[in-house]
Amino acid sequence: MTEFIIDEFANYLTYQRRYSSNTVKSYTTDLDMLSKHLSMLNPSESLITAGTRQLRAWIVELKRQGAEPASINRKISSMRSFYRYLLYKGVVKRNPVSKIQNLSSKRALPEFVPDYKMQQLLDTDEYYSGHPDGPRDRMIIELFYDTGIRSAELIGLRCGDIDFSRRTITIHGKGGKTRQIPITETLCRRLRTFVTEPDSPLFTTDKGRPLYAKLVYNIVHRYLELTQSVHRSSPHTIRHSFATAMLNNGADLNAIKELLGHANLNATQVYTHVSYDKLNQIYKQAHPRA
Repeated sequence: MTEFIIDEFANYLTYQRRYSSNTVKSYTTDLDMLSKHLSMLNPSESLITAGTRQLRAWIVELKRQGAEPASINRKISSMRSFYRYLLYKGVVKRNPVSKIQNLSSKRALPEFVPDYKMQQLLDTDEYYSGHPDGPRDRMIIELFYDTGIRSAELIGLRCGDIDFSRRTITIHGKGGKTRQIPITETLCRRLRTFVTEPDSPLFTTDKGRPLYAKLVYNIVHRYLELTQSVHRSSPHTIRHSFATAMLNNGADLNAIKELLGHANLNATQVYTHVSYDKLNQIYKQAHPRA
């Protein structure tokens, strides 16, 4: 019964809520962990019969094992979404997570590559000339940096998503939402060499198949390591670099929010902290008493 309910929940997240496959996998993994924990303590206990006390006990156990607050909060989010679903379906009569609050945690500031190092990375031909897929790899990194899109969004791009006349690109984001991002004339010109049929993937593997997350990560990691400026060399690092560069160069926070596809401004405001050094520098240069 438990496995069946989790599978139903996964289908609901995938096809009705349109969550990404990574999010669905994370949620179902969390629920499997919780289910095993409950049955280990009491064989007759299940996700459906568990109450607030049992769920809190699991959180305490996770803390005892040394799990980070952010990891525990993700599991609380998984439980919260799952029990709302069960309540909606009439499987349970009350939500046992309603009185459980997230753990307080200090949010880590995102790492980013300074603008001048990103420019150097994109403008150094030698970095790409020795690799058979070098032109594609550079285009991927340039598109990440020029638009701030997520890895899954880049993988999902089709040739028809690029409007060369309007110089825009349509991004298919989280939850089935779409947004349009303006792109430069230079980027348009370079993208033309990758465009084939409208329904075809914009980028493919060396065997002509669609890209996948691990390959995109490896591509970005390989080249970002050359900048020697960040500990985490991932597609999300370039996304952070895009947002930080935009803010440092005077972009409005709400505009950055729309470009990134954030649901609310809270997720975007983290970049104001990243840019403190830039603001401090401007203050010292501009204020007469600084």
